[in-house]
Amino acid sequence: GIHAIRNHSREQSIKFRNRNHFRLPGRHTMDFGLDAKHLLTDYDNMYPGLTNAIGDSMAPVIIADKTAADKVGAFLRLTVKPMLRLQFTLGLRADYFSFNEKTTFSPRVAFSYKFTDRTSLNGSGGIYHQNLPLLLLARTPEDIELNDPRAVHYILGIEHLLTDDTRMTIEIYQKEYQHFPLDPAQPGLFIIDEDQFARYGMLTDQGEALSRGLEVTLQKKLARNIYGLASASLFRSRYKGADGIWRDRKYDNQVMLSAEGGYKPNERWEVSIRWIYAGGPPYTPMDPAASRQQHRMVLDETRINEARYPDYHSMNIRCDRRFHFRHSNLIIYLSAWNAYDHRNVATYYWNDEEQKREVIYQWRLLPIFGVEYEF
Repeated sequence: GIHAIRNHSREQSIKFRNRNHFRLPGRHTMDFGLDAKHLLTDYDNMYPGLTNAIGDSMAPVIIADKTAADKVGAFLRLTVKPMLRLQFTLGLRADYFSFNEKTTFSPRVAFSYKFTDRTSLNGSGGIYHQNLPLLLLARTPEDIELNDPRAVHYILGIEHLLTDDTRMTIEIYQKEYQHFPLDPAQPGLFIIDEDQFARYGMLTDQGEALSRGLEVTLQKKLARNIYGLASASLFRSRYKGADGIWRDRKYDNQVMLSAEGGYKPNERWEVSIRWIYAGGPPYTPMDPAASRQQHRMVLDETRINEARYPDYHSMNIRCDRRFHFRHSNLIIYLSAWNAYDHRNVATYYWNDEEQKREVIYQWRLLPIFGVEYEF
């Protein structure tokens, strides 16, 4: 039969932000202010009773809710320079969310010490809070009681000017997360990384996650008509499910490399290039026997996020020609996405006709011609 999904969602917001900056006696400064957001949501969604991705039966879900809620936050930041080469920044942020009537406090601290005019050591740490999506909180009255996810960040880095126009930065970081929503009935899934929030039962907020990594960045400002930026990241991002098992998150590529730059011989011409490489992210492989039996893709719940897609890499090239007029500019450009036509895998799907797994690829070589007018 036909199983229709109705998804009528409307989300609107009005934002206000105020920031004030004061110079204090000595070399100290103070920033403070507030921000506010008024949210209007209207959900009229229906999800029929089906089996989920791992083959479990799910009851029909209806989310019909109109909500008006407010987020109000205030912040204070004090920058102190006890020595010419040493700087401390102390901060505190408070947030209130009227939908669940919860208030959070987020203290932060950072420092910077300049060994020389070219080399500095930087560090920071802090607590951060983020509200859960309203679509998730609107499912049931019980979800309103869930705590906001909380993260503790630690960052340490060194920054060095190799030349007057080239800067190198090396950073290590760790981020510890708590209070993520989990469904004990589907203990291996990490809800916040999934596509739909409706396909879950009663939730708890006992989920944990951990990210740590190393980042190296090399940046060259425009000099002698050449500019560029290169970066490399090695990282791990994992979560602990309701079953107590640590697994890789969907965005745990582990390795990311990027390089971009350009050549600007004059004000009329510019050629730029960008290359990206990323390790294959995790995914849950299919259960072929269950997929054949149910005539659709069924994932293997005993191997959640244990397989990995092939590594991704692609290069984009662009050439711009600018025409300058008295009060405006005309830009004509030609670019090529995925210039060397690499076959990057987007996802896999179950071909029930052939009774086997098939591949969907991302865009291959794509030439683009464009015109921009600035005034």
